[in-house]
Amino acid sequence: MKRGLIIFASLLTALLAVSCGSVRHASTEPVESSVLDSYAGDYFFREGVKHFTQGHYDAAMDLMSRSLDYDTASAAACYNLAQYYMSLQDRALMEEFNGKAQQLLEKAVRLGPDNYWYRRLLAVNLLRQGRQADAIEQYEEISRRFPGRTDVLITLAGLYDDAGDFEKELRALERYGRLEDVADELKFQRFVCYLQLGELDSAYYEADNPAEVIELLMNTTRDMIEKAETNLDKIRCRSLLDVVMNFCDVVSSHEPQLAQAYAQKSIGYFWMGFNDEALDVLSKGLRKVVTDADRAFLYNLRGDFYHTLGERERMYADYDSTLIYDPGNINVLNNYAYYLSVEGRDLKKAQKMSARTLEAEPLNATYLDTYAWILFKMKKYNEALGYMEKALRYLDRDNPEIYEHYGDVLFMCGEKEKALENWHKAVQFNSTSPTLDQKIKQQKYLE
Repeated sequence: MKRGLIIFASLLTALLAVSCGSVRHASTEPVESSVLDSYAGDYFFREGVKHFTQGHYDAAMDLMSRSLDYDTASAAACYNLAQYYMSLQDRALMEEFNGKAQQLLEKAVRLGPDNYWYRRLLAVNLLRQGRQADAIEQYEEISRRFPGRTDVLITLAGLYDDAGDFEKELRALERYGRLEDVADELKFQRFVCYLQLGELDSAYYEADNPAEVIELLMNTTRDMIEKAETNLDKIRCRSLLDVVMNFCDVVSSHEPQLAQAYAQKSIGYFWMGFNDEALDVLSKGLRKVVTDADRAFLYNLRGDFYHTLGERERMYADYDSTLIYDPGNINVLNNYAYYLSVEGRDLKKAQKMSARTLEAEPLNATYLDTYAWILFKMKKYNEALGYMEKALRYLDRDNPEIYEHYGDVLFMCGEKEKALENWHKAVQFNSTSPTLDQKIKQQKYLE
């Protein structure tokens, strides 16, 4: 006979003896009811655990409830029954028993205040109810009673981050870092806390690579603003952008030669429409940076800004300066050559620059398109056609501008139907060309 059934049979025998007023052997003391309750509570507890393990949840909850009926001071039974209630899959039932689970967990903690698992499940249940402050209080108590549980400290750090209490998050991170000897690995998290607190100098000292951090922050913040759905979210993100730009100033005060600080702040200004401020920051940066690579980087960026603003002569001047400090900058060589071809000026100069890009990357579809377009502008249509066809062979994604150019070249080579076909493709790929619709409508090439 199984041990559980033996215990149960013995229990029934004892209960019958007591209920019938029978007397055991003269040498045996009567079994007290408290002892019998303990036996019954233990039996139903074990059976409840067994059924829960087997996936018989209804039976497990019933058995655990009966265990509590016999042993009302069993912290383990309270804990397990609460755990069963919390594991219910039916949302309606889970909500129905949520209050009961909470009461059971609170009782388990009162009965076993030094049990880690009781307190942890209570904290989890508080979070499930949205009672974040109460959950934080419980986790703090756990960390006090069990100072070696570093998982609790990480949970606390996350909760304080959600609550916007960055000073307490820092304390939790510092305790975790000391216990696990991972203080260096937490530098970025501490950096974000200091940034949120406005302690920008402290944030700087936590940034191992300020240039990378600034770029990451700027890109992330701008993406957040663009994706924000409410005005309040946009205002909050914009406030964060201001913090990031102020951090750029702090970095510049510590490392005045760091080009990325000026670049990212100017991008922030330009993105917000403060064009003069953006250009001023870049001019300041050009006076402070010390390497040719950084000078080329800032001149290139300012040239791109001037291109967006339609100031072509200043754009060309800055691209010329870029190439003085970085003669092999193929991106600038390509853009410079293409913009010249669009204007139909200095085409031989444009061809030489574009040829250098093809020497570096002969299978680059964009560079092939630029070279073909320069030939097109020089009225070398058949030669341009060969480069356009090659560009299309190496095109790794749909590009409406290249399809439009291909159509233009085909038209000038006398292949009108193919030209129309490629102009239509450009439309399908969301071309923004101002003349494309008229080319299709009039069925001819237009400048």
